[in-house]
Amino acid sequence: MPRIKLTLIGAGSRFTFGVVADLIRCPAFAGSAIALVDTDPDALDLSARIVGRLASGTGADLRVERSPHRRDLLPGSDFVLNSISVGEPWARERDVAIGERYGIYQPTSQTVGPAGFARGLRVIPHAGAIARDVADLCPDAIVLNLANPLSAVCRSMIRGTGLTVIGLCEQWKVTLRPFGETLNASPDALDCLSVGINHLTWALALHHEGRDLLPEALRRLHAPGGKPILDALPVSREIYDAFGLWPTGTEDHIAEFFPYFLTPETRGGAAYGLVTRHTTQEQADARRAERHALADGKTPIDSLLGPSGESAVEIISALTGVSEPGLQTVNVPNAGLIDNLPEDAVVELPAHVGPAGVRGLKVGPLPQPVAQFLSARAAQHELLVDAALSGDRRLALQGLLLDAQIVSLSAARSILSESLTANAEWLPKFQ
Repeated sequence: MPRIKLTLIGAGSRFTFGVVADLIRCPAFAGSAIALVDTDPDALDLSARIVGRLASGTGADLRVERSPHRRDLLPGSDFVLNSISVGEPWARERDVAIGERYGIYQPTSQTVGPAGFARGLRVIPHAGAIARDVADLCPDAIVLNLANPLSAVCRSMIRGTGLTVIGLCEQWKVTLRPFGETLNASPDALDCLSVGINHLTWALALHHEGRDLLPEALRRLHAPGGKPILDALPVSREIYDAFGLWPTGTEDHIAEFFPYFLTPETRGGAAYGLVTRHTTQEQADARRAERHALADGKTPIDSLLGPSGESAVEIISALTGVSEPGLQTVNVPNAGLIDNLPEDAVVELPAHVGPAGVRGLKVGPLPQPVAQFLSARAAQHELLVDAALSGDRRLALQGLLLDAQIVSLSAARSILSESLTANAEWLPKFQ
């Protein structure tokens, strides 16, 4: 049985408990170590106590370590999971409010748009520092990144370190539900070839029992009987009609990549059923109270023990030979897998995962309009990484100007200035 050391950086995030629960359900990892790192002492304490309850309540043979200093725990790590956020949730609220003053609305703000760009400026310097520490203290460790903006964060961790970094996101799977409903098939029985850049991926095939049913699924969606399903996906429907490929993922993520849906004319996306989410103090207090109740033993831990829906432990299991090699959708450097996207771009696509490593599937070229749109995002990610690591305002402005939601040079300058001021606490290089 392989004994691994899994270090979770950003252990106060919601991902921690699901990943630990997945590891507990895999008895082959008995005797392994879970190392929890978070710079927020209170968040770290709560997570450590909840993880301790998960282990003791299930009788799992797992050793739990914790420290606010990652360099204390990185030595000996086989896998490092990065799920950090910086300044959240209130930094996001300020970022979204800045965009709204210029007619830009964001329901997720995790990847693109002015708020997604500001998030990257905050997160990327820390992600790069984590990568350098991993390269110094456990250079053979595999990094699993869940932090957003995912593609840009992965790129920042790969550059200059030579580390193996795998970005993980399950958003594309939401498309399996409407496809399954259309085909009268279980979503679990469908295998979608989903390809692109994180949060903007496209269905190239949809396999069921050895057959590609994507053309049939699209035909049924556009037939009279598919109208209720199609009406619930107005953003995906319009993008498909324009580009000829069906986008995979949630409506709110897809909408943020285009300048058409989140405008004053659509009432900030309300015409498409989209809502700009805001975290209230009451919601933040409720989440904190829930964590305390779980940590203190006042709430049963059963709700945390189900499958997380994340693929991190599945990938660890395949890489260590615990489970059979197989396909997983991951984010990795393109390196020619998609012919007409930049070599260094971090792309999302299926990969064969096993003890030999992660080998992305060759996709070939994408239709030129789609490739052009994704290439612009890859170029923006490169500028975002350069700006975040250097503190260069001109590079930051150039990156922001490449965003599809920016409609004028003056708006970009004003948004950048206001964002840098609002985030000054987390952006010392820009001050």
